[in-house]
Amino acid sequence: MKKNIILASGSHIRSTLLRSSGVVFDIKKHKIDEDKEKKILIRNNIETKEIPMTLAKKKGMSVSKVYKNSFIIGCDQALVVKNIIFSKAKNSKDLKQQLLMLNGKSHKLYSSCAVLYQEEIVWSHTAEIVLLMRELSQREISTYVDKNWESVKNSVGGYLIESTGKRLFKTIHGDYFSALGLPVIELLDFLISKKAVSVV
Repeated sequence: MKKNIILASGSHIRSTLLRSSGVVFDIKKHKIDEDKEKKILIRNNIETKEIPMTLAKKKGMSVSKVYKNSFIIGCDQALVVKNIIFSKAKNSKDLKQQLLMLNGKSHKLYSSCAVLYQEEIVWSHTAEIVLLMRELSQREISTYVDKNWESVKNSVGGYLIESTGKRLFKTIHGDYFSALGLPVIELLDFLISKKAVSVV
């Protein structure tokens, strides 16, 4: 008997990626205050690239406590520049400043995913993606944010690579699906190995 699969995320792109892969799942939003938890982890000197995995596990655990007999998928991403973690922009002005800081530079995106079952972590994966943003004028950045704020405001980088945001970048090195927020191939491999998803 196949186990139920639950995505512990309200992310539209993550659910789209899973659904387009033929995975049947439910969505249950996690109960974690991301900003609060992130600040605690930073204060406790947790290694930068470990923070998204820690948050992914916490998100999954908050749902696994309620839905014990399902595979729970928790995810998180961290945008890092010179070991500084960026948070989601609070408003469009904030995002413009953030993109100006990334302008013409490389930054790293750590994309983490964990699967829990009966409150135990049964699988986890972190991908590192390196992105080089084009040299953009202040006006171009301002125009991009003004046009796209409603669709990008919940994105950790303030850009949607799955949409017009990919035009902001000169190069992207790493797994494309992970850059979007979900390591689809690796996750499917795990779910298939546990017979939670069939190959055909």
